[in-house]
Amino acid sequence: MILTFSSIALMSEARVRARRTEAGRAPAARRRRGVSVVLGVALGVAITFGGALTACAPTAQPSEPGETIWPAPGPASTNTTDTTILYAAGREPTSVMEARVTGTLALSEGGCWVVGTGDEQTFVQFPFGSVLAPGGQSIDVPGFGTVGAGDTIDGGDGYGSAPADAPEACGAPGQPMVFWQTT
Repeated sequence: MILTFSSIALMSEARVRARRTEAGRAPAARRRRGVSVVLGVALGVAITFGGALTACAPTAQPSEPGETIWPAPGPASTNTTDTTILYAAGREPTSVMEARVTGTLALSEGGCWVVGTGDEQTFVQFPFGSVLAPGGQSIDVPGFGTVGAGDTIDGGDGYGSAPADAPEACGAPGQPMVFWQTT
């Protein structure tokens, strides 16, 4: 609707100002009409695609090379035991990433929780409110239940790079990371 309105408004202005000559419209009027149509179309495309792309784009500039800052995860909290490290969102998400995480939980050599698919393992940030269970071999995830190594998870998430506050023992910052947000 915006695209059509913008194009009509710009073309109407060109028609009002156009001068007619014996051979039809003056060359300048034809150019103005062409420019008006192009500007109207460009404006409509920018509004349509620009709005759609900002829904999944980072909202801030990264402070570290390779870092991607997403709108929802925010600052994180880290829980540790003698053998495991849990990295969880520090607040409720303000928007939802629409990718999907499905995989098997495991503990990396450094004791960090990862999600695996096939031969690949990716460091994971758990949903807000997740806490290590006593002993550190399982995690209580709000709205999902208790999960541990070997369990399959499925939920809404986003993919990006681990932020600067991610535990170095987990290979962060800058490494690929799954942000598990919703259950």
